[in-house]
Amino acid sequence: MPGLRGAGAGRLSPVKRRIPAPAPARRPSTRRVTTVLAGVALALATTGCQVNSPVQTDVAYVPADGVPANVGELALRDLALIGDGSGTVVISGSAVNLGDQDMTVKIAAQADPNATTAPTGSEISLRPQEQVALASKGLQLSGVKTKPGGLVPVTVTSSVGGTTVVKVPVLAPKDYYSTVTPAPTGS
Repeated sequence: MPGLRGAGAGRLSPVKRRIPAPAPARRPSTRRVTTVLAGVALALATTGCQVNSPVQTDVAYVPADGVPANVGELALRDLALIGDGSGTVVISGSAVNLGDQDMTVKIAAQADPNATTAPTGSEISLRPQEQVALASKGLQLSGVKTKPGGLVPVTVTSSVGGTTVVKVPVLAPKDYYSTVTPAPTGS
């Protein structure tokens, strides 16, 4: 090739660049290490809380003041006794006849072995598929001396379903139960 000088005139020579040496490794700051360790410790601590505590939606509970009960085709919900411990309580809650025939429901407190008088009960009739608010029917029990906050064993009998015993809470007649009071007795 004409006009080229030297033996290596047709080749490109490699570019020689100087590559800088890597920077020496820096030790992480004490503050950064402390922050990372604190974060790891917090994550481990809060993970343990979840392991030892069940998820609340997995725990069945009754979201009411009273208790539920089923006797055959009779469904009682939010069953509570409203009173102040003086002897007469009003039965509160709802009763539903889920069956296809009439039924009679009897509710009575179980006798206290230390009491001098036997408690009385109440009775109500329900048509098929009927639901009633028990407090609006004036159902009462007498001879219940349990103070608010206590539990009273109550016998619930359905004419078509049998009998069951339920521990029913006694609630004070205040707040939204302030209008649920025993009927006046004739003197």
